[in-house]
Amino acid sequence: MKKSRLIALVLALVMVFAACSKGGNTKETGKETGTETGSGEKQEANIVFWHAMNGAQEESLKKLTDDFMKENPEIKVELQNQTGYKELQQKITATQVSPKDLPTMTQAYPDWMYNPIKDGLVYDLTEYTKNLEGYDDILEGFREGTVIDEKVYSMPFNKSTEVLFYNEDALKELGREVPKTPEEVVEVSKAYQEATGKPGIGFDSLSNYYTTYITNKGQKFDPNFDIKGDLSKEAVKWHLDGVNEGYMKIAGTDDYFSSLLGNEQVLMYVGSNAGQSYVQEAVDGKFTVKAAPSPFEQTIQQGTDLFVFDSATDVQKQAAQKYLTFLTSKESQIYWGVQTGYVPVRKSALEDPEYMNAGTLIAPILKEATEKMFTNPLLGGANQAYREIGVMMETVLAQGQAADVDSVLSNYASTIEGYWSK
Repeated sequence: MKKSRLIALVLALVMVFAACSKGGNTKETGKETGTETGSGEKQEANIVFWHAMNGAQEESLKKLTDDFMKENPEIKVELQNQTGYKELQQKITATQVSPKDLPTMTQAYPDWMYNPIKDGLVYDLTEYTKNLEGYDDILEGFREGTVIDEKVYSMPFNKSTEVLFYNEDALKELGREVPKTPEEVVEVSKAYQEATGKPGIGFDSLSNYYTTYITNKGQKFDPNFDIKGDLSKEAVKWHLDGVNEGYMKIAGTDDYFSSLLGNEQVLMYVGSNAGQSYVQEAVDGKFTVKAAPSPFEQTIQQGTDLFVFDSATDVQKQAAQKYLTFLTSKESQIYWGVQTGYVPVRKSALEDPEYMNAGTLIAPILKEATEKMFTNPLLGGANQAYREIGVMMETVLAQGQAADVDSVLSNYASTIEGYWSK
């Protein structure tokens, strides 16, 4: 009897140890669950998150992440700063050849992720978004940018659009209203140039300018668009004429117009709303600076999304989805928008008094500024083609009066078409 009991006890202990061992390491029920096990017990999950936020943006991300971990003590999020967008893109590209070395999730522009998605390296979030309460509250333009081949692969996070920053004092002295159309931009810019000898307007991103111009004329920047065609020439010449006649300016070595606006070298400029802090720093109280919606009816939606890699364990994916839900919640987006200048991705956040009355340049105008946003098509080669458009515009504008538009467009067309075909 004693021997039988001893054998039974040993067998029971073996089964217990085996069950514990299995539950501690498997993909489905391992130590890194971050969700409740079958017994209702919460276990730990570790998430690695690559990002490119710096300064106040990084501090805000840390604060949100700390708050998330306090609410979810079973989940640890390790933020890994990759210095900047260029470095982040390079690291994602380099690490694709060894998927096991990819993080749980990353911040990325959607066009960076086109090839990784095609290679099956990115986790499909379609079912997650179907079950996410209030997903329709996310601005439609941002939601559209997360879809590739009818599947959702990301959640919008640090998003922006373009707005018009302007010197209100100088505009009042000129006796003009804020321009609301491209035609009014030309009129006001010419008037300012005649009155002061200085250009009226500039565009931070020439790639954005070009694609915005053609989109507002009813065409998309995609493989079917004719770089050598009439609309392309029209877009280039509209800006070139302004530069040649002196009422428009290119940023040149300044890169961005915030410093030029602050130094009163230009009346206004079109740029990302996320540049608000740089504008205020450059102006430094010298005059009253304000922001208005872009003079183009349809504005581009920009910024990065959050992606989860398929190489993550099932439990890491579950934990990452909790983190995504937290970061894109109304409360988090209000905080993020106020602290960083980025557009809150939810309509309810944009309309909330806490955000509207936060005292920022951007908050009062964003509801109108985000009503008609567009996304450049997410296709193979889109990232390279988009950047090449900026180089093409720089080439034309730098040539000034001597520019041969037809020749420049012909030279760049084959390069851009080559990117699309890759």
